[in-house]
Amino acid sequence: MRKTVWRAFRDTIPLGIGVVLYGLVYGMMGRQEGIPFWFVLGMSLLVFAGSSQMAALELVCSGAGPLTTTFTILVVNLRHVVMGADLSRYMKAVPTAARCADAFFLTDEVYAMTYTAFRSTPPQFPSAYMLGSGLCVYSFWALSGVAGYFFGQLVPPVLEPALGFAMAAVFLAMLIPLIRDFPTLAAVLVSLVTAVAGSLYLPGKWYILLAALTGSLAGFGCEELRLRRRNRKEEAK
Repeated sequence: MRKTVWRAFRDTIPLGIGVVLYGLVYGMMGRQEGIPFWFVLGMSLLVFAGSSQMAALELVCSGAGPLTTTFTILVVNLRHVVMGADLSRYMKAVPTAARCADAFFLTDEVYAMTYTAFRSTPPQFPSAYMLGSGLCVYSFWALSGVAGYFFGQLVPPVLEPALGFAMAAVFLAMLIPLIRDFPTLAAVLVSLVTAVAGSLYLPGKWYILLAALTGSLAGFGCEELRLRRRNRKEEAK
């Protein structure tokens, strides 16, 4: 089991390095907004959700109340329900306590890594693999947030837009290897269009949940159509 944890940690290092980019941004945001260091680091260690932590910082600094902040973060993180449900089929034999521990480490990067690993060559200990992947991202995220808080001012202002692009590039690098068939492609394209349109015309972060739902429905519909066509061909033979 330890070997599985270590193997997953090593496999996830490239994505962990990508996490450093927006971990630096998170730390820089915290310092610029005058947030105490213990608060910035504490969120990384206890919340461990990049986009949610950034949204929380913005809301707290804008004077939003606890209820508004909590509800917004809940909406942003609802996509984890979809990711968790997708991975649950590989975790049926895992004890409840282990699944709860793995759920804490479930992020976009960990999902992409574990989903790819489970679908290609499922490990003997899926919970251990997810734990190792999560520990890798967890370490890179916490350390980069600290670095961004104390050394972010050393980044030239001209390079700050590049950090935002790097964040998008990391997510594209995670997404592209997962597109192997038309239903997956349809899900990606539909969620992409929905997310862009929603971010322009919908308030708050509701577009994230809406994009996940429409993309899932599109992928499910295309998969159903493909299965029906296959069944018809087999019946015709």
